[in-house]
Amino acid sequence: MGSVKEKWSVEYTPPIAETEINSFEEWESDQSIDSLIYHRRGTAGLWTALAVIAVAMVVAAAYGYSVVSQHNTELTRLSGRMSSLTELSDRADSLETRFNDYNAKQSSLTAQVQQMDTDWKSGMDDLRLHAAVLVGSARQQVNSELNLRAAALNAHIAEIVSRQQADQVLIAQLERELAGTRQELVSAKAAYTRELAALRHQQAVSQQEVDSLNNVLSTDQVDFEVAKNRDEEIVQGVSLHLSGTDLAHQKFRGWIWVAGSRRRIWVHNQPVELPVAFYPKPDGVAYELVVTKVGPEDVAGYLLVPSNANSQQQDMAANSKPTTRFAEGTF
Repeated sequence: MGSVKEKWSVEYTPPIAETEINSFEEWESDQSIDSLIYHRRGTAGLWTALAVIAVAMVVAAAYGYSVVSQHNTELTRLSGRMSSLTELSDRADSLETRFNDYNAKQSSLTAQVQQMDTDWKSGMDDLRLHAAVLVGSARQQVNSELNLRAAALNAHIAEIVSRQQADQVLIAQLERELAGTRQELVSAKAAYTRELAALRHQQAVSQQEVDSLNNVLSTDQVDFEVAKNRDEEIVQGVSLHLSGTDLAHQKFRGWIWVAGSRRRIWVHNQPVELPVAFYPKPDGVAYELVVTKVGPEDVAGYLLVPSNANSQQQDMAANSKPTTRFAEGTF
């Protein structure tokens, strides 16, 4: 960097050489007005040049002062930067020291990793050897268990085969027994056919006997109507008391009073058309009471009585009519 004087001599050169100055003798020798005007113009140009030079010098001085101030500021900054460079150099030394320590630790870590790798390989070799031993032992144990299971399975298969042979013998025996049973069944069927024919013949004979008995055991039908909670004598010595009716299900309840034996025969939820048989006399002839209609407050039906008993009761002649009752045991 050059001095302020060198900058001044290089950067600015006043234009004095371009100004024309006439000598005194030439001025006095020229006495004309044109010469005087020309001379005044030259003097004015000279003063103008001097003023320009003065202004240029002032500007150059101001510029030089500013340049010097700037250089002083830069020097101050440069001194601060030198201290910063010193601090950066110290930091670089510290970083270099740390880097060397890191390299040393890295070398130690590499050695440890190599040692661990060696130990791991050795451990893996031991583990593989131990695993091979275990696998061999397990394989031997599995083979032994498989042999035992195969022996048990073979014994079980032999037992199944023997059972199958026994079952075949049993099946052959059962087939022989089945053939004998079929023959017996054929024989039994033939005997059943013969017995059925004999039974039908006996049935025909029995039907003839029943028809003859029906001719003997003729009955009379005595109609009646009984109101609720009243005793109604249907025939002499036989009364019906109605205690309740079930119109929805066509059932009734009450009792039958037999005056001769002073017995009460209870009737509970008796449906219509189902007879109630009872024996009012010790001769063993049954009476049958049948209800054919159930109303909300009464019932209606008929009583079947033997004809010989009806012939002895004169008060029943008006509502009795003859009918035939089949004896028990008919087909």
